[in-house]
Amino acid sequence: MNTLLPAAVLVDIDGTLAARVTDRSPYDWHRVGEDAPVAAVVTVVRALHAAGHRIVVVSGRDDECRRQTESWLTHHLDVPYDELLMRRARDNRRDAVVKRELYKRHIRDRYDVQFVLDDRDQVVRMWRELGLVCFQVAPGNF
Repeated sequence: MNTLLPAAVLVDIDGTLAARVTDRSPYDWHRVGEDAPVAAVVTVVRALHAAGHRIVVVSGRDDECRRQTESWLTHHLDVPYDELLMRRARDNRRDAVVKRELYKRHIRDRYDVQFVLDDRDQVVRMWRELGLVCFQVAPGNF
């Protein structure tokens, strides 16, 4: 922990902040606006933001759906966030690999990460291997 950096919480979207409630494929980026908020996680994120934590959304979504994702976060849920990090278009590597890279490039030297909210087993394992506390909000063996 580096207390000279701003305190932040890292939050995943799919399966954590958002739940697929339609027949949308997890890779159908044009339909991400159909997802429903996970109320308990949204409540926690709002409380953390109100307490002064930076909220960094770290998503495995392809950045081709950035505008839809930003709209979903901002307008539909009013989820406060300070930064949205997403995988590059057509980057088909595993989520854990992509998120580790996003962490090293954009987070590690800029934030004092308090903890992470995520659902996917492989990603939860990766955060913990990096020495971060990770709360797994749902089963994620996929």
